[in-house]
This record gives sequence, C-alpha cells and structure tokens, in this order.
Amino acid sequence: MNKIFSTCLLVQESPNVTVLEMTEVNLHPGIDFSPDQRKTILLAGGFSSLIPESGFPLSSTLQLNYDLATFTAQELKNIAQAELGRINRVNYRSYTSDTDKRVCVIGDNAARLNTFIDIYGGLLDIEPLLVKGYHPEIPTVTEFELTGYAQGYRLDYQVRSPVNFELCTYCGNCGPACPEQCISENLFVNYTFCSFCKKCEKVCGTNAIDVHSAINKVLNIPAIIILGDFKMDVPPGADGIFHEENLPEYFKTLFSSQIDEVVTWNKALCQFSRNQGCDLCLSSCSHMAIVQDFRGVTVDSLKCEECGACVAACPTGALQNERFGDSSFVEYFQNVIIPQDGTVVIGNEDTLHRLWWRQQGRRRENVFFLQYDNVPNLSLFHFLFLLNSGARRIVLLETCGQIDPMTCLVEDQAAKAKKQLNAANRLLIQLYDIEDAVVSCRLQDFDVLMAAPLAGSFGKVRQDTFINRRQSLAVALESLVKNSGREVTILPEGYLPFATVSCDRERCTQCMACLNICRIEAMRANPQQLSLNHLQALCVGCGLCVDICPENALDISSEFTLNSDFFVPIELAQAEPMICKSCGKVFGTRKSFDRVMAILSEKETIDIRHFEFCDVCRVVKIFESA
Repeated sequence: MNKIFSTCLLVQESPNVTVLEMTEVNLHPGIDFSPDQRKTILLAGGFSSLIPESGFPLSSTLQLNYDLATFTAQELKNIAQAELGRINRVNYRSYTSDTDKRVCVIGDNAARLNTFIDIYGGLLDIEPLLVKGYHPEIPTVTEFELTGYAQGYRLDYQVRSPVNFELCTYCGNCGPACPEQCISENLFVNYTFCSFCKKCEKVCGTNAIDVHSAINKVLNIPAIIILGDFKMDVPPGADGIFHEENLPEYFKTLFSSQIDEVVTWNKALCQFSRNQGCDLCLSSCSHMAIVQDFRGVTVDSLKCEECGACVAACPTGALQNERFGDSSFVEYFQNVIIPQDGTVVIGNEDTLHRLWWRQQGRRRENVFFLQYDNVPNLSLFHFLFLLNSGARRIVLLETCGQIDPMTCLVEDQAAKAKKQLNAANRLLIQLYDIEDAVVSCRLQDFDVLMAAPLAGSFGKVRQDTFINRRQSLAVALESLVKNSGREVTILPEGYLPFATVSCDRERCTQCMACLNICRIEAMRANPQQLSLNHLQALCVGCGLCVDICPENALDISSEFTLNSDFFVPIELAQAEPMICKSCGKVFGTRKSFDRVMAILSEKETIDIRHFEFCDVCRVVKIFESA
C-alpha cells in the first residue's frame, strides 16, 4: 500500500472567509502535487525541497505542527494564517546590478602597463597610473594614498603638471630651448631626462610653464589592479585589489549580480554616530559587508551572506533581516499562542524537514515548531520575548553539514548564535536558577533532550504593541524580573547589552547634548522638573552620551542591577530654572545661563543686559532701548 502524504491547506472559500482543510495526496519528491483546481489555495503545509513549484506558499512550520504537535484545528488555522501574514509582509529591494568595469591599473613599468591596456582596453574601462618612469599618455604619480569605502576605493594622488594649457599658445619656443630635448611636440615633459634648468620657463612668453608644478587628483574606483613588484598600503579587508598573478579572480567579478537588500539599517535607532559609539555590527561581520563612517552604517548587499551575525548583535534593532523582521516576529505571536511552559523548537526548513522525517508518527505535547531560515539572526530580544510569551524552553536546531548529511558541523548556524544564547541563559540563571532556557541541539540528540523533564516557569505576559526591538526587550525583561521576585546585580563579564550611566551633578549644566545623541531614548529629560534622567533598560552601553558631554559629567559602567528601578527613569541631575524677569517664562537653567554669561562678559562688544529675558521679551527690550 502506497503511503499517502497528509497535509493542511489554507483555502479561500469566499472573499472574507478562509478555511483550513486536511487532505491526503500522492506525493513524489520533485513533482508537485495537484489539489482540487477549483480551490484557491493560499498556503499549504510542506517543504519546498519536495515540492519546488507548487504555485502557492509552503510552510514547514504548519507541516510539523500538524504532524508532530497536538494543536486543535482552530489553532492550526491560526498558525496557517500567521504563516501567510508573515510571508506577505516580506518586503525588500531586489534588483540586478550591472558590473562596473572601471578599474585603476597601477604599474611600475610603462611598457608593461601599455601592453595591459592594449590587451584589455576593449573589455575594461581602465584608469592607468605609473609609479615609476614616464609615458606620454599615462600620468606618473608622485604621491598617493588609498582608502576604502562601501562602493570601492578612493585614491588621492598627485601628478606633475608643468604646462598650463589655458595660458599656453603653442608658440614652440620651449621645445628648442630645452637642452635635454625632453619636451615633446605634444607638450609632454619627460622628467627622466629633465635637469630642471628652467630654460623652458624663461623663453615662455605667457608664463605657461612651471617645471615644479603638480596637481592633486581624486579617483573613486570599484577595483584596483597592481602590475609589477612595488608595494602599497591597502585598507583592511581590501578584497577589490588584485595583482597580476590573480587576475582570474578579478575577471570572475565581471558579471551581473542579483542584489537582494535583505539586511537593512535604520539610522533613527542606531547608536553609532560621528565615528563613535556602538560597533557590534562591524565587529561581528566576517564578510566585510559592513562599513561604519561619517554617514553611519552601510551594508554592502553584494558582499552580505545573510549570516545573521550583525542582525543578532545589534542591540537596538537598527539592523533588520527583512525576511522576518522584529515587528513581524511580534505580530506573528499575537496570532499564535505558545503552549504555557512549553517548548519552542526553531530551525531552518532543511533541518525541520529532516527532523520531520525522523520523527514520523511521534506527537509531542506543549511543543511549537517554528521555521526560521537564519537561526543566527535570533537575538536576546527574540529569546526573552518567547520566554515571556509562555515558553519554558527554546531549542535551536543545529544546521546539518554538507560533508556528512547525518552529522552536524561544529561551526554551524547555532554556534554563531551562541553569544546571544549565553546572554539569555546568564540572565535566567541569575533570576530563576534555570540553566536550560535556551539550548542548541543536534538532531541525533533531539529525543534525549525532549525526554528530559522541565522544572520551573517564567510566567506569561502578552505583548500587543511593538515600538522597536529595545522597547520590546525591556518589556519582556521587566516581566521576567518581576515574576522572579529577585534583585540581582550583573557584573561586567561576557556580553550583555546593558549599562549604568552616572552623572556628576556639580558639573552637569543641563545642556542636554546627551539627549540628542541617544536615539534609543535611554537618556531623557523632564521639562517640568528640568531634570536629566536615565532609563537603564533601554541603555545599550554605547558610551555616546559620555563622549559628547562637554562638561565630562557622565560616566558609564557595564555593571547593573535588575530590580524595579531598572525599568523606570532615574534622575541623574536637576537644575534650577532660569525665569524671564518680564513674563516669568522658564527659558533655560540658571547654571547654563551663568556659564554663558561668564563667557560673554569677557567680550566687550556684546551687550548682555537683555539676556535675563526670554527670547520674546528680549526682542521687545532691545527695541525699547533702541
């Protein structure tokens, strides 16, 4: 008897009505099954590796929860609708990038460089430069500096420019006057033979010649080829610089590429500014796909491998993987109920498919299976959110290797997420004495892990709104701390994206520069009380507030205490208000006013009599005294 593949279909029955149908089909790997063509199928349980061109989305999440869990028909329908909503919310730029064939070729031999141009000039757009010798059609560089940026390289260089062509009348006097015969009919000066006697300058009636003249130039170029044996300083991670012996590697890059801008950056949430602050994304990227400079953070989607390291490391959510972003993640679990004190099993589609194959016929209670195609994207936010939503344990399925499909490699996706996993467990050990809240698991160890009894509970608080990653993390952590009933001090060991900011009240002038630099709003002000406050639960410890403080009044520490004060703004400093002498309006602080007046009093030309009034009354007083 042939085995019948059983699955779920989310069907559009009418414009406003969807139903979930359980159906059985004859399934042959690689061949699409054909349900009733009269039905509009919105989504089906299944695996894309088995059914590559189904014509409708397939969900391994739905398939595993149908076959291996114990959900009711209504709960499965909720999962199916959540899966469809998740798929429909995926939105990112995707386009084909034509190859930029501009290349700067730098050589120390004019003949070799000229030969390269003759061979490849029809294929490439070549900018040639010589570092030794001279050639009538190739500039010789006297000084140069190479720096890298997101789109390629910037070359600042200097070339000799003895003839000012705007002044030159091509009178011909300089050529015969040169004793070395180093000025050609094209006004090229061959400095190999030039003795700098300046006889050409003396005979030039328009002062168009200066044998020592040089001009500075800038070249922005995507790639550089070095011919010869000369050495040059190159920026770190310079994968766009090639030598003569590895030209085939360069030519491999000359093809059009499909660009998917899946990893995106939101400046409004980023705590990197003016080449200072948080650099966790940069330090976590091993593919040189991230650049931090005066513009902020740039993600090179061509280099990006979607490994997930930068997305998980980002403590604010400024970096997102648009295939399943933070807001979609929170919205997903507004419709899907995690079993109370249950287990959430997370893996990519291939791993879940293999797990499903091995677990046929074994249903488990209080388990929810979730397809998450890039497990290293998961962060402390995801783990605490799930545990706060009812889960007691999160199991990350390790990705199986390609060498031996029955074993898993050590350097797999789960291992890349270890930093975030350890951070979550460190907090939960302190708060609950529970060591197995988030675990990484190989498929061959799955049965043993699931058979182990679970002790303890984290409670459950539903999050119905989402502002950003940091806000949701704070809500989840506050609930976990409150439910534990403990107050614990976390020492600065290992990775935890929190910090404590302190303030010297005598130095602080309430200039509020720290407010503008803290985009995640951990630094706050109370305008009624003229106080500067700090919310530790939102602070990522970037240190930008400390760096920007003009009075050096702020200090930061990685040590923090989890208690009720951790989740409310704590006053760092409070100022005496500066009140307008005319209308009584508060227009600043007394300390900042006194500081400004002390500076202005030294300027004899500045009349400071009207500064004790607000901006409106000040104008009136100036006109009255005129």
